[in-house]
Amino acid sequence: MPMVDVASPVLGSFQGSIVDAFGATAGWWVGHLLVVGILALSVVALQNRHHIANHSGFGRSTLMDATATLALTAFQYSVFTGTFAWPEGVSLALAAISALSLRWHLLIVE
Repeated sequence: MPMVDVASPVLGSFQGSIVDAFGATAGWWVGHLLVVGILALSVVALQNRHHIANHSGFGRSTLMDATATLALTAFQYSVFTGTFAWPEGVSLALAAISALSLRWHLLIVE
């Protein structure tokens, strides 16, 4: 009887590594238990989102700052890899450093 493989689309190549490490049957179970665990933790986080938001210490400005920094990093990464055809690791490092540097400059000048 063939088993349905839900973990491979979710975990990607990591599921292949799990199967290589544990074998086909145990790897299938480990991968699917990981997916179930991720889903369960996501449900718990969604149920407690108000408590997390109110007691985490992060305000709206902190989350907006982090979102803007990540968006700028993603934009620069796409330019560096797509337009300039730089290697991915170098592009990611340079994009992150540039975005954090711009953020620092804006905070200091402001």
